[in-house]
Amino acid sequence: MNIDFDPSADFSRVADNTEAVTLLRRGATPGDAGTVIPHALRRASQSGEFAAKNRDESRRYVNSAGQCVAADVDWHLPAAELPAPPGIGDAILDGDGRRWTILELELIMLRTRWKCSSRELSIAYGLDDTVTILKAEYAKSDAGAAEPAWQTWRTGVRARIQPVEVKVGAENSARCATSTYRIFVEDDLTLDQTHRIRGADGTVFQITAVTGSARLGELQTIEAVEV
Repeated sequence: MNIDFDPSADFSRVADNTEAVTLLRRGATPGDAGTVIPHALRRASQSGEFAAKNRDESRRYVNSAGQCVAADVDWHLPAAELPAPPGIGDAILDGDGRRWTILELELIMLRTRWKCSSRELSIAYGLDDTVTILKAEYAKSDAGAAEPAWQTWRTGVRARIQPVEVKVGAENSARCATSTYRIFVEDDLTLDQTHRIRGADGTVFQITAVTGSARLGELQTIEAVEV
């Protein structure tokens, strides 16, 4: 007696507590809708620090002040529901809007299921703030000079605003202070001098430098001064 068994088709029926998620490809155009996966399975990761692979395949532990246990999850994605395999650095967006970055991949269960070891960076790095990204649009004033009008470019970006130092100097014989900040953001953003950041309390920051997330499991870092 022959018994046909297709584990790829069986996963959604035998696995409890599956949920719909969206796979976002690394480097995709901002606003890309991604790929909806109807039957993803969330599994708690083992306790302990997670060693992420860098682009050169070396390993590096990321200090998360003990928050990594809560921030690490193994997602199981049915291969049959993916038009192409997931990749390192892709993100899984769950129903609560949490974004899980894939750090390691393994094809398991007779090659029918992708096990994606993932990290939610906003938890791991304590991104408790929400900021708005502004972009300058230039129009000529009555004097003929191009004056920037700051328009909303991105909203609801998870971030952490960390004061770095306050420099006291003199300008026109008056003492002045310049506050420097380091801002960590969840998403990789293409930013330059035409962008500014507005905090939830209305404080506006001028960007002085941007460092991209060169390694997986780390965040984009923005150096800024208060305007």
